[in-house]
Amino acid sequence: MDYKFRLPGYFAEKVRAQISEMYASVAIADFAMAIVSIFEPIFLYSVLHLGIPLILLLNGFTYTVYICFISYGGKIASKFGYSHSILFSIPFQILYWVFLYAGQEHHGLLLLAFFFYGIDKALYWPAFHSNVTRFAADEQRGREFSVLYAITNLVAIAGPFLGGLLSQNFGIRTAFVFASAVYACSFMPLFAKKEIFTPKPYEYKDTLELYKTLPKKSLGYMGFGEEMILLNVWPVFIFVIVAGYEKVGILVTIATLVATGLSLYIGKITDTSSKQSLLKIGTLFYGMIWLFRLLALTPYTVFAADSLSRTGKDMNFIPLSTLTYERAEQSHKTVAYAVFYEQSLSIGKFSSALLGALLFWLTTGVLRFSLVTGFMVLFVQAALYSLLYMFL
Repeated sequence: MDYKFRLPGYFAEKVRAQISEMYASVAIADFAMAIVSIFEPIFLYSVLHLGIPLILLLNGFTYTVYICFISYGGKIASKFGYSHSILFSIPFQILYWVFLYAGQEHHGLLLLAFFFYGIDKALYWPAFHSNVTRFAADEQRGREFSVLYAITNLVAIAGPFLGGLLSQNFGIRTAFVFASAVYACSFMPLFAKKEIFTPKPYEYKDTLELYKTLPKKSLGYMGFGEEMILLNVWPVFIFVIVAGYEKVGILVTIATLVATGLSLYIGKITDTSSKQSLLKIGTLFYGMIWLFRLLALTPYTVFAADSLSRTGKDMNFIPLSTLTYERAEQSHKTVAYAVFYEQSLSIGKFSSALLGALLFWLTTGVLRFSLVTGFMVLFVQAALYSLLYMFL
């Protein structure tokens, strides 16, 4: 096996070159994403003046595209290689940002933006999951994934702060341009050495077979519907309560710093404990944190809720992902399981977008409750979706 370096303590040891290269790629890509991702829904809300239902429906459209095209993404990853599939995805992420910003001139361009975002996901995620499944070491899979997750958290510390600073002082266009330039470089570590890849055929019928044999697992992955609210509604709520791009960036930066170190510890205990027990404990805690958001009506309580949320997400997501990669390897159909996983969670996110849009419209439009009440209803929805993780 090709090993590149050793990491001590709570880190994985003897990490294979393919995984260390993925670490570097994820660090670059996630830093770029962190610069603008929390501000994307805020941009739609405060600059384009779109309501929460429309923001959710646009993101639901992304997952409609993703659900339809993910099997083709799996075929491309199987035919051309995981690194090449990730490379092919990069222009579509950048096109998403270009047309998102251009939506100021014509809202119809937003459909193109979210279409390109769906294609980006279809090319990226089957390849990413297949890479981690194939090359992560069995005895330290939890630690290896926790390092990836810690990298995401670490770059998320600097990203929101920088994004808020750029947006507040130079305009959000500058943040989008800078993020695009950084993201364009994320493929470089993956091609530090020539990719050694043997094409393997992938047929969607292999994924359909997993739906037949693992229906509860599919339902469990639909729990990711809570992320539709986390990524697209919670940032807008923070913006409403805190006000100002820079303040939002600083709050999220500090909250992320508070939660980052825990992810490495969780990865360590995931390798030595019952992953399903950890997942159930993490799921219950995470669901409770969604309900704690009902009390987050000041900047201080918003900070507390965001910090606890990131900690709860670590407790839930690391054992969940480790279990997923183990099952994918045991199935001997790596790409088929990656498509099954991503398509199932996409169905959850799509349904959450539709339900959330309907509930917010009924609460604030038909029943004429306050905007804050509408947010609270969606937080309860997210708490209920998160309980589906129990089926995993």
